[in-house]
This record gives sequence, structure tokens and C-alpha cells, in this order.
Amino acid sequence: MFTKISRTALLALGALLLLAVYGEAPNRAIQGQPVKITIDAGHGGYDSGAVSGGVSEKEVNLKIARAIERLGNEQPSLQFVLTRNGDNYVPLLDRLEFAEAHGSAAYLSIQANSFWDPEVNGVETILDRTRARGGSSWNMGRSIQQAIIDWTNARNRGVKHQKLYTRYTKVPSALVEVGFLTSPTERRRLTNPHYQERIARGIIQGLLRYFSG
Repeated sequence: MFTKISRTALLALGALLLLAVYGEAPNRAIQGQPVKITIDAGHGGYDSGAVSGGVSEKEVNLKIARAIERLGNEQPSLQFVLTRNGDNYVPLLDRLEFAEAHGSAAYLSIQANSFWDPEVNGVETILDRTRARGGSSWNMGRSIQQAIIDWTNARNRGVKHQKLYTRYTKVPSALVEVGFLTSPTERRRLTNPHYQERIARGIIQGLLRYFSG
């Protein structure tokens, strides 16, 4: 004998299943239109970014950005737009103008790190010095940073400040350094599609936490 289940109950069950699979129940407090977020794949075109062990940063950045866009389709409360979807260079200020023109509620740049010491590794999130602790960018960056660590178990290098081009927009902004290409171990991970997907899911979860908080 089958019992009729209400639509509300089905939605609640679906949310619980998503929580079990992804670690975050979407739409906790996000209502209305989807939150639009600009994802910037750092570098591109003639600007390869860091290159180590035959791996180019611009390629890693783009693959992770595309993974965020693809997996983001699973989240009706978020909508992702990319500043570039191919191997082309976009001037920095044009990337910010793109986010503003699309009415984005957040701007997130995907970057990969490098350092002379191959033992240095880990994930860090960087904000412009004008973004105060406790502000929108800080809270968003901290949420994303922790979620990536939860998904990847990478070394947590924390949230840091330095002078960035993102000072030229009022959109909450952060740069995520997803790992060090100069670390042989981390470079292997960063070129692994499964690991790229885990980074992407961490970023999405961090954004869900921030926008539903």
C-alpha cells in the first residue's frame, strides 16, 4: 500500500539528501532570484601565470572555473558566469567591469600559487587590503577557504590581505590560491580532474554557506 507524500515533504527529503551528499543544504535562506557570481579564471592567453613541471597555471585555473560552472548547475540558488571560457587574456579591470555589468553579488578569482621552495603547499584566500575583517569580502573568503579545506584536506594557509586590483570594485571579492604548482605533490593533485572537482565543490559549498547565513 502506497501513501501519498506531500510536495513539501519531498522537498525536505531532497534537501536532506543533498546535505548528505554535498555537505550543505541549498536554499536554507536564499530566496527569490538566484545569486549571480562571477568566477574569474586567472591569467589566460599570452599570460600563462606560473609554469612548473610542464603545467601552466592558466589551464588549471580554467578547468576549475569550468568545474564550478558545471557543478553549479546543481544549485538553483546560485548562478555562475565566467570572465573567460577559453584561452584568452582579459584585462584585470575588464574582469571587474564584467562582474558589475552582470549584476554579480560576488567576484571570485581562481589562481594557483608558486614559490621557490617545493615543500611549500596549501590553499589560501587573499583579499585586497581595503577589505576589512568582518566585512562582506572577509566573511565570504573565510567561508570559501574553510569549505575548500573540508573538501580537499589541503593545508590551510588561511585568509590573507595584500594589495589587489579588486580594490577597484565594490562587489565582494576574493582570490583563491588553490595550491602550489611548485609543489610536486600538489601539482599532481591540481591536474587531477577529481581533485579539481573537489575544489569546485568546496567553493560552491562556501558560497552557499555565505549567502544563506
